[in-house]
Amino acid sequence: MRPRPDGRALRAGAALSPALLLLLPLLGRLWAAGSPAPSSAPGARQEGAQAGRVKRGWVWNQFFVVEEYTGTEPLYVGKIHSDSDEGDGAIKYTISGEGAGTIFLIDELTGDIHAMERLDREQKTFYTLRAQARDRATNRLLEPESEFIIKVQDINDSEPRFLHGPYIGSVAELSPTGTSVMQVMASDADDPTYGSSARLVYSVLDGEPHFTVDPKTGVIRTAVPDLDRESQERYEVVIQATDMAGQLGGLSGSTTVTIVVTDVNDNPPRFPQSE
Repeated sequence: MRPRPDGRALRAGAALSPALLLLLPLLGRLWAAGSPAPSSAPGARQEGAQAGRVKRGWVWNQFFVVEEYTGTEPLYVGKIHSDSDEGDGAIKYTISGEGAGTIFLIDELTGDIHAMERLDREQKTFYTLRAQARDRATNRLLEPESEFIIKVQDINDSEPRFLHGPYIGSVAELSPTGTSVMQVMASDADDPTYGSSARLVYSVLDGEPHFTVDPKTGVIRTAVPDLDRESQERYEVVIQATDMAGQLGGLSGSTTVTIVVTDVNDNPPRFPQSE
């Protein structure tokens, strides 16, 4: 027996007209659509209704402020905004946390934030604050207090510095060209993750043609094979580090490296000639 859309059974051997055969799938779908939902359906419909609601909340992106700003007007940082704000002034915005009310001021009507002081990324890289949105008439909290960060964006304002000087190295006389003598390293207080402000390139200011320096690593090597202690036992080599990957406009710093040529047994004994 096979069920019919109206609930009655069809005999297995009963003949069906071609028209009825074509209508059966459609009738089945209509019957299924009108049937009561399973017992879990109310819960499923409720979940769907909840998922369909638009959840209101804060609208913002991460904020950035350029360091060492020298303009005469307060520097615009960004805006905090509740998507329940209809622009009628009914919402009051406030901020608290690091620098709130001193370094950073907020327009309580618009949510616009401005920096009132000149900032230095080398002293502080970011500020952590909290935002609130309240009903102006009742002081009721409309949005949960939420934390946000204002990041100080770097400019190239710090020159490279060699922190471990004075540098003193040594190399044996007659060492082959390319012999490693020592390594110097400079540091740059600018942000290494932003641009090329902290990307350093090394070069020899004074000391060629006897020595070279690897532009990336700062390793000093011999440039000639005939360093002779008997001719000159000490060299003063000036190494420079330039940021911005050595590009025009980069800042630089330098250090002096003392290289001592050590003796090897390269002079055979000689008997003084008798007169």
